[in-house]
Amino acid sequence: MEIIKSDGRRVAFRKSKIASSIVRAGGSREFAREVAGRVSRKVHSGATTEKILDLTLKNLKGKKAVAARYNLKKAIMELGPSGFTFEEYVSQVLQAYGYETITSAHIRGKVILQEIDVIARKSGKTSMIEAKYHNSRGIRTNTKVAMYTHARFLDVVSNKKNSFDDAWLVTNTALTHSARDYSRGVKLRVISWDYSSVGKTLREMIEAEKLYPITIFTCVSKKVREKLFHAKVVLAKDLVEKDIEEIHRKTGVDRKYIGAVLNEIKGICNV
Repeated sequence: MEIIKSDGRRVAFRKSKIASSIVRAGGSREFAREVAGRVSRKVHSGATTEKILDLTLKNLKGKKAVAARYNLKKAIMELGPSGFTFEEYVSQVLQAYGYETITSAHIRGKVILQEIDVIARKSGKTSMIEAKYHNSRGIRTNTKVAMYTHARFLDVVSNKKNSFDDAWLVTNTALTHSARDYSRGVKLRVISWDYSSVGKTLREMIEAEKLYPITIFTCVSKKVREKLFHAKVVLAKDLVEKDIEEIHRKTGVDRKYIGAVLNEIKGICNV
């Protein structure tokens, strides 16, 4: 049986993929098999992945924590609409892996002034990172983005005052095959949602260290999210670890509201 992905491609439906995703989100293997079985009985040929996601989430209603983490990809897409919050998120994910980072740095290239999304340093190496964010399903990061990233890197390293060892492209979507091929050919390091040339994919990096964004919490309103983003509170675990007074001081959000939100979300991070 074939289903339709958000970008229009047709792929084989695999019940095991639903089950493994639920286990990664913190569900037991038995529970994951049960849910995957219920969902697969309602899936028909030509169903969209979005429809399957909705069916799965309905079956996870009694497990708030699992449902929140299962819907991780959508949560990342809600970091927008601009890419600035995603840049900060990428920076904080890399910090969790031992990198020192700087965001939105202006670096003089040989030809023009370049704005670098993230500069990351670790083990004596300095990397220039392009954080490419998309907030719609079905979009894949293409060759044009990879070429643009590489061209900017060449301009930066052509200025002998700069000392960058490599360039990375980090994106919350999949890459086109040609973008992968081009990146491999010019030695552009890539971390995308489901592919990586350097080790873990973005999804794997997030799940391995529980670096969930605050957007997994449906109880946090968009208005409050924006205030948290402005205060650079992007990771769910950072929100949980802060006390009510600190969050109020940084955001101006009502203390009672903060307390109610914290009570609801603590179980989601406590996997």
